[in-house]
Amino acid sequence: ETNHELIVFDRVSVPVPENVRLIVGDLLVLEEVLAAFSGVDAVIHLAAVPRPGIVPDDVLFRNNVISTFHVHEAARQLGIRRVVSCSSTAVLGWDWGRNDEPPRYLPIDEDHPARPQDSYGLSKLVGENIAFSYFLRCGMETVILRPPWLVTPAQLQELREKGGVAPRGFHHYAYLDVRDFATACRRAVELPNLGHLIAFVCADDTSAAAQLSTFLPSVMPAVASMVGALEGLQPAITNARAKRLLGWKPSYSWREYTD
Repeated sequence: ETNHELIVFDRVSVPVPENVRLIVGDLLVLEEVLAAFSGVDAVIHLAAVPRPGIVPDDVLFRNNVISTFHVHEAARQLGIRRVVSCSSTAVLGWDWGRNDEPPRYLPIDEDHPARPQDSYGLSKLVGENIAFSYFLRCGMETVILRPPWLVTPAQLQELREKGGVAPRGFHHYAYLDVRDFATACRRAVELPNLGHLIAFVCADDTSAAAQLSTFLPSVMPAVASMVGALEGLQPAITNARAKRLLGWKPSYSWREYTD
């Protein structure tokens, strides 16, 4: 297993493990990003305002888009060949948008149209296009991971105690343990020749207790002819591409939670 020297670049001084270096700076200032990225081999871009409602929409959009542009521009100027970015299932439009619009098909894969309806999902879709533009411009390898709701081990235990989330109309009902997301990020950094890749990363089961194939048609009759493609407890999003191209698979489920 490859060992890496990790550097955290954050706007505030945050606790980091002993063997991790912290650089305090601002992704909105390109000169500070260039200084922080000097000498690194790859970048994992996780920084963002993580959902609508925390700050005004214009502040969220500006922060997320400009920071993503600076990450890729700094990487280009410094000759960094691999940037992994955290996007979101919010680009699909159901996380904070209308949930009365049916999908084109199930399960939803990376070819499904993106149609964000909020500042966060829109900022993530723009970020994906920024990454693609740098792949086209200079051949930078740009890997886009699209996680759903990311849960901590404590939240996973809470899901188990509650018996899953309560159904609330049409949704993809996907989730992912943060440890599985970390593994996906590592695979996205280490695997060679990925080019430009977009991949959903989610658990193999739903966050809801009920099978979606039995539940979804009752809240959205339009998907009745689609749910037959969902196997077992599969969420409405498929992680098949991440499994195939990253050699990744999730290990944690709220149904089988262990410390």
